[in-house]
This record gives sequence, C-alpha cells and structure tokens, in this order.
Amino acid sequence: MSMTDTDRQDISVIIPARNAAATVDATLRSLGSDRDLIGEIILVDDRSDDQTSAVSIEAARRYQLPLQIVAVDLGSAGAARNAGMARASGRFLFFLDADDEVVAGGLRLLRDALLRNPEAGLSVGASIRRTEGREDKLKVPHGYTSDRAMNVRRYLFNDLWPIAMGSALVVASATAAIRFPEAIGFDEDTCYWAALLTRAHVAMIPATVFVYHYGEQRMARRFVRKPRASFLSIALELNKLGGFGIPRELLQWRKAWIAQRIARQLIKHKRYRDAGRMMRAVSAHKMLGRSWKALQYRFRIRGGAMLEKPDRPASAGKDQQRRTLIVSYDPAYPPVSGADLRNYSNADTAAGYGPVRLASIRPLVHASNQSGDCVNAVGLTIEGERRTASLGWRRIDGEMRIPRSAFVRLRTLVQAFKPDTIIVEGIGLFKLLRHLRPMANQLILDMHNVESALAAQIQHADRVRPSLAGMLAASGLARLERKALGIVDKVWVCSNQDRNRLSGLSRHKVPIDIVPNGIPHAADIPKTLPAEAQTDSGFPTILFVGHLGYPPNVDAAERLAASILPRIRQALPGARLVLAGRSPKQRVRALASLSGVQLVENPQSLAPLLSAAHITIIPLKTGGGTRIKILEAMAWGVPVIATPLAAEGLDLVENDEVLLSASDEGLADMAIGLCRDAERRTRLRMRAHETVWARFGPQAIRAAVRAGLGLSHDGE
Repeated sequence: MSMTDTDRQDISVIIPARNAAATVDATLRSLGSDRDLIGEIILVDDRSDDQTSAVSIEAARRYQLPLQIVAVDLGSAGAARNAGMARASGRFLFFLDADDEVVAGGLRLLRDALLRNPEAGLSVGASIRRTEGREDKLKVPHGYTSDRAMNVRRYLFNDLWPIAMGSALVVASATAAIRFPEAIGFDEDTCYWAALLTRAHVAMIPATVFVYHYGEQRMARRFVRKPRASFLSIALELNKLGGFGIPRELLQWRKAWIAQRIARQLIKHKRYRDAGRMMRAVSAHKMLGRSWKALQYRFRIRGGAMLEKPDRPASAGKDQQRRTLIVSYDPAYPPVSGADLRNYSNADTAAGYGPVRLASIRPLVHASNQSGDCVNAVGLTIEGERRTASLGWRRIDGEMRIPRSAFVRLRTLVQAFKPDTIIVEGIGLFKLLRHLRPMANQLILDMHNVESALAAQIQHADRVRPSLAGMLAASGLARLERKALGIVDKVWVCSNQDRNRLSGLSRHKVPIDIVPNGIPHAADIPKTLPAEAQTDSGFPTILFVGHLGYPPNVDAAERLAASILPRIRQALPGARLVLAGRSPKQRVRALASLSGVQLVENPQSLAPLLSAAHITIIPLKTGGGTRIKILEAMAWGVPVIATPLAAEGLDLVENDEVLLSASDEGLADMAIGLCRDAERRTRLRMRAHETVWARFGPQAIRAAVRAGLGLSHDGE
C-alpha cells in the first residue's frame, strides 16, 4: 500500500461546532497523530457566540492542522455536517463532534480497514463512551454481515451498538446521495447511518479509535423541553427512510421505541401527564405496547399523575417570559465577593428571559433595592426589627438561621411574583426547600460548594487538632445534601469535580448542571489583553485578593507574607505583596507591619490593583467551589501561580495557562522563575487571557445558565 504523501492526505474531517470554545482545542489536538492523512479539516461554526473560531484557529496553528472555518447560520448539527460535506474534497469523510476526541492512530486504523476491504462503504471501530460519574463503557462493533437489509434491521432494533460520530470513516462516493436530517436534534445520526447501511457494507475493527463524552442531562433536555414536537419531528424523518427500502413495520417499531424513551425522561422529571401522552404512541405498537417495560412506565405514570402539580395556564405578552426568584442568605446586590458575585451574575443572565427577584434572608445593605431594569433585590428581614423564632426546631453546623418572619415575607413574595423557577443558594438554606417545593414549577439548588466535602477537607487539613465535632459536621452536611437531592428538580454546581462528588452521595438521579463562576465585573475589564504593569514602583508586585475574614484566605495570606514573600525577596529584593479584601481579621491586619506587605481593606474597585499587579499567587490549602479571583486576574492578563486545590474545577492547562505547586517553596520558586523570563510571562498572560474569556466570559456563562434553567437557545 505504498503511495505518495499527496495520495495519503485523502481524509476530510468535518466538525460541526456551536459554542465549543471550551472543548474544541482538545478535539483538534487529538487529530495531531494522524495529521499526515488529513487533507482538510472543515469546522462548521454554526452561530457560536463564544470564541469557537478564534480558539480553533489558534489550536490548528499550534498543532499544524489544515483547518478551514465555515461560518453558517443553520441551527442544527445535521445541517452543519451537510454544509461540511458539500465543501469536502477528500476520498474519505470523517465526522467528529467538537467535544470528543480521536484515539492516537485511530484514523489510520479506520482508513487501513477500508483499503483492505475495497467493497466496504464505511469502517467502524470501537469507541469509549465517557459519562460523568460513571465508569467508561467500551463499545466494540459486532454483528455486521454481507446482508445489508439485515444490518439495517438489527441496527434499528438496537441489536447492534449505535455507530458513534467519530468511530466511523465513510467512503465519500458511498454517501453521495445521503445526507443528515436537518430538522431534528436527536437521532439524526441514527437516520443517517441507517440510510448508509442500506447502500454500503461495513468493515469492522475491534481496536478503540474514539472517545466521546456523553451528556445524559443534555440528551434528556432535548426530549423534555418539547416532547411532542421532538417525537413528531423524529417520526417524520424516520418515515423518509422508507425511500431507502426500509420496511414500514421496522420504522413503526423505532418510532414507538423513541416515544418510550421520551416517556422515560419525562417520568424522571416528574412530568407524568406528558409521559402518559407519549405512552399512547407506545401502546399503539402491539409488541412494545405490551412489553413489561411499557407496563412499568404506565404504572409509574398513574401513581405520579395523582401527585403532579397542575399545569400553570399560559398568559399573554410579557407574562410568557420566564420569571426567576433567587433566594440567598446574604444580599446579592451590590455584588462584592464570591457568593454575591455568582448570585448576581446568574440573576443578570436570567433577566435576559424575564423578570428576576433577588431575595436575601439578611437585610439589604443599601436603601435602594433596584439593581437593574429586570433584576430587583429585596431583603426578607429589616435591620433592627424584633427577633422572631426560626424556621425548624434544630439546625446543624453549616445551616443558616432563617427567621419565621423572613419565611412569611418569602411566601408572600412567591405568591405575588409567581416565579417559574426558584433557585436556592446553598445547603445552608436547606430548611426552605420542603416549604418551597409545592410553590415552585422548577426548584433548583445552587451549590457554590459541596459543603460536606469542604468540611471534610478542612478537617483533614487540621493536622494539629482534628476534632470529633468536625467529623460529625461533615457527616451531617452529607446527610443534608442527600436529603436535598431528593427534594429539588435539579442542582447547579461550579465544576466537574463537584458534580462527581454529588453524584456519589445519593441514589436520587437528580440532574446536576455545571454553571461555572464567570469573570466578575466583566463589563469593566478590557476585552483585549492589557499591557503588563510598569515596574517603576517595584518588581514584582504580587497581588492576593479575597475575603480576608474567611479562614482559608487568612491562612493563605499569612503564608504569603511570612513564608513565600521572603523567599522571593531573596532573589528579587523589589518584590512586594498587596493583600486586598473585605473584613480582614486582626491576624491579617498585623501582616501589614511586615516588610514589603501592603493591606488594602475593603477596596471600592479592584481595577487599579489588578492593572498594577505583575503576578498573583494563591496558596490555598482548603476551600471549595471555583476561585472567582483567579478568573478576574486572568481576564486582566495577570499570570496566576497557585496550589492545585486553588485552581481545582477550572480545568486550566498547567504550565500553559496557570502555574501550579503544592508547596510554599515551589510557589515562590515558580514566581522567581516567571519574573526572570519575560517571554514565558507573555505567553502565559496571552494563553490565560484567551482561555478565560472563551470559557468563563459572559457568553459562556449565559449559555450555562440558559441550559441550567432548561431554556433553548432562543429562550423558549
């Protein structure tokens, strides 16, 4: 099989992409080992509102890949793949999604299989399905024969593993008249592969060629959002397969199976009436309608329908907008530190879909409660009012005291505002969940931290005096979190790590969405990379920002001032440390007396401090969630040096976007090395700046909140 280099570069890779800035770099990087086989990579950017194209271009340059960007406004992965096929010139076509990865050498294995089997129209290799919180599942192709009609039958009956995008290489001539359905967002690949199997033989290889990331919640949302419309559109596309000679009885079975699958998701989301309507399509099929699974579903639907809240009648005009209530302990307006920055950012994003109320248990700080056109902040208690009894007779460590007067006002607010979604901040407000459950169409628990894991982490870090009380607190919080998962409709967390922690806590399969912390005060930060700070007032200026009354930050500040800074000053005598934050404890105030240390209490704005900083060092040993101040520093172009725990959950690339060390000595040495290497400092600033705006900028957070609220791209 000797051939020239030109002959070998005969694969066209087609990647549909929409808001894939966070994943597309890894996808393109995975193609690097087989770049000598690739003639072109056609990335079809379908209305991305993040930096998908910019990240892709930079990745292609870095990995030396022949990328071309095609900008379209189509609205479906099927349509985007078809647009790529129309432009492809290769002998072979390879479809790859922008959040999946090819195993090194996978393309070569698929191509070699087709060269060995010239009668085949596609080759299929093994794939690994990766799902958050579960073990990887290996799917090896099997059962394909020379009987194409039997292959199609077994494929649609689910007797064969589904062919995953990225696990197959297609001969371009075999798919000349076959295209992907463009009107559906689920099962479009099944329709395509079924049509192709009527025309082409399959070459199978047992080796793993592909890893794909399966988002159960994302797939479920596609069904649950508009179940009837989803089913009808898929049914219409299945009908079209009759034109490829596929028997009607086989297509009818497939339709009933799709209806049953949609019903299953509706039952999981406690939408029993909608599930009952979907099961009518299942009952119409003699075989599936009488199956044991169908009987189970109907039994669960009958039981659940008696408990289901009646549908709220739709109103007209502005009342059709989504109304969101966010309940927090501290006021979220004006946003200053981590929790209120997150709460206000989520509120501001939700306001794009309708009115938002921010209700805090504690009184508002400012007399004015108007924080925007659609976002209104209210306090559920009043400064100086008479103390009332609390909600619930017993609280564990970590739960907040909720005055009954605050709950009465909250209930009145819910009755008047009539929110579609109620978001409760953190497990500390657990006592509210059962009371709000019957009042909410959708009840979401927003967990900035998995508090049980954070308590265990702090307890583990206390090498001097680990206490029984600390261990009991962690255990109690875990029990509280398990109970909460059985009450709410879904949970928001900041990171994959927190989602994994929660997934292992309970048997309740509540959807857990990742809604990351975004860049704080993004509107006030230059979108282009700011110039590096001047050195006339000393070099380097090291900045640490945080709530200086929070114990993990107090510990970090003390180690910075007493251990890390002196080591840096031995090599760089002009180095100075700026500690900035609100409510500093006396221990932190005392650090200002040390040489080279400056304390800035309760800064009105961080912009002057960030624009004057050369690096930030974040030596956290304990803590939870994700570090908003890391994101803010990166957005300002300030290089970040941190402990692995401090950057946990952000999935930053070590030595490329952030520098990491677990020890104070290592952090100091990294700072010295970086300050002595201007070229490396520039590269780190650029990469971090690109990454943070792509993955944590307003557009990315908007997409995450939109998905977390269960809204489609257009707000439906």
